[in-house]
Amino acid sequence: MFGVPAYTMGSTSPLGAIAAEETALNDYAAVRYTNIAFLMFMVFDHAITFDTEVDRIWTLKWRPPKVLFLINRYVVPPMLIFDGVAPVIYNLPESLCIFIAKWTSWPTIVSLATVEIILMIRVFAISGHRKTIRIFLVGLFICEMIAWITLSSVILTKTTGAPGGSLFPGCLFSAPKYFFAAWIPAVVFESTIILITVYYLSAYEWSKNVNSTLRILARDSMIYFLIMFSVLLANLFIARFGRDFLGSLLIAPSSVIACVGAARMMMNLREISAEDGPSASLDSDVIEFREPCYTTVGDGDVHHAV
Repeated sequence: MFGVPAYTMGSTSPLGAIAAEETALNDYAAVRYTNIAFLMFMVFDHAITFDTEVDRIWTLKWRPPKVLFLINRYVVPPMLIFDGVAPVIYNLPESLCIFIAKWTSWPTIVSLATVEIILMIRVFAISGHRKTIRIFLVGLFICEMIAWITLSSVILTKTTGAPGGSLFPGCLFSAPKYFFAAWIPAVVFESTIILITVYYLSAYEWSKNVNSTLRILARDSMIYFLIMFSVLLANLFIARFGRDFLGSLLIAPSSVIACVGAARMMMNLREISAEDGPSASLDSDVIEFREPCYTTVGDGDVHHAV
């Protein structure tokens, strides 16, 4: 959730109250400006990559990858902008603050779930579309979503919102102390998918002739997985151990990184596949080569390259 937990004054002495109030204001400002900065970065990235999107994505047939890309590009960002900007800039009525408090987790869930489906398709390609990996990841994803939605629903029943008044413009949200637990399913899923990706990438003999599309697929996937895993893990620890306001510091950045990263990865893949020509072009239904390359992997067997 984007909202910041409600602040509780921890000292009754005048000097202690002033110090605590100043700390709370600084923490509130840090969360507020971090949210706005990352959301502006998302809008800026969208603007500078729009021509690539039109050229490489809009020409695809209407199949799952294109639908997922457009959801990530045009449904998720407005949800994130509303959820991240409106509650911290405007003094909203109490009824709207309560609504946002109950709704605020869902944009993050929709954002990361959309991106994770895109990433699973990439991992299917890297693993050679093995049925066991497909079944395992789909099952793990379903378990993650069930756990995440269940935890978020329980947490949101205990979450309230109220106007911050003149001291804290916007809405203040009060969440239970265990709200950090909602990040555990995402961390488990990301760590698992990283291990699977590393395992299969290590099996390729990169010194030999490996298709450039596969190289881009591997490079972008590993960069994204490592960054996203680090941010999600930091989210978990900050939510657990951070001061009241700072508990939500990296929630907006994690959603923005997922949104921008998934869009960039798909556009990069489309661009390099177009440069490689028809032999390396991607099917628009699943990520795979029309004319598969064969590569010897660590067990000595010969498998499809992607």
